[in-house]
This record gives sequence, structure tokens and C-alpha cells, in this order.
Amino acid sequence: MSYAGITLAELLADNEASTAKWQAWFAANPTAIDAPCDIYNSGNVRGFLRHIFAVELRHSQRLLGREVTAYEAMPLGSLNDLFAIHTQAIGNLGEFLARSSDATLGEEITVQTISAGTLHGSRRKLFVHVMLHSIRHWAQMATHLRTHGYATDWAKDFFASEAMR
Repeated sequence: MSYAGITLAELLADNEASTAKWQAWFAANPTAIDAPCDIYNSGNVRGFLRHIFAVELRHSQRLLGREVTAYEAMPLGSLNDLFAIHTQAIGNLGEFLARSSDATLGEEITVQTISAGTLHGSRRKLFVHVMLHSIRHWAQMATHLRTHGYATDWAKDFFASEAMR
């Protein structure tokens, strides 16, 4: 039996649209970025944002076979600095998809991670991991911020996304 599936491009579009909403929300709620946060030992929301975007960027660089930026080299500065990491990652991921074939996506890759050690899997699996990593952490972010008095005002479920019909 054959099933239609979501494409990697649709997942990427959803990631981009969701992150744009978060960027606008943080711009309208600038004090939230410095709220305390213990997720991934980040210290505050600013550090947690860097974690989300660092994973996107570092894995996007791996997918393209490029040098991987050191985690510590990524800025913890302004909101624009942080979201610029995401913008670079999204560009890389889009480039990767544009250049990839089924064979490329099926290639095995070895990744040395900061927290999980050495992992092996296909380039497709790494791409999907990047998307799921962001989705999971944005859900944590929404809950965390709400418990600190910062409510968001949009639906975050994939079904509400414009990424696919």
C-alpha cells in the first residue's frame, strides 16, 4: 500500500513560518528573551534560542559537507543576532534540498554531537531530526514562557500551518 507523505520542503516551510512568528513575538515582547530558563542548561531564553538555532546551523553545515561552526562561536547578542543564525541555517537547508536526490538523502553520515556522542544515520534522517528538534523545543519554549507570564497568541499545531494543505 502506498501512502502520500509530507515532503522535506514542506517541513522546512513550516519551520521557517513558525520561527518567523516567534521572531515577531520576541520583538514585541523583548523582556522575554532574558527570562530564566533551565532547558538544556541554557540559563535564560536567549541561551535556549541559541541552542535551537545552533543545532539547525551546525547540522545544515554537516548536510552540505561544510565546516561546522563551533557552538561557542555563535552569538548570544541581540534578538537579530540570534535569528540570523536561523536565517543562515534555513538558507543552508534549502540549498541542501535543492541539490539533493534520493541517493543523496540516503547517504549515511556520521555526526559527532555535543550531548549525544557519535551518531550515524542517513542525510534524510539528519534533516528530519533538525526539523523535529526545533518543533520539540518550540513547544517547550511556549510552555516555559507561559509559566513565566509570557503568553503567545497563535496556534502552533502543524494542522494550523500554511506549509501544506
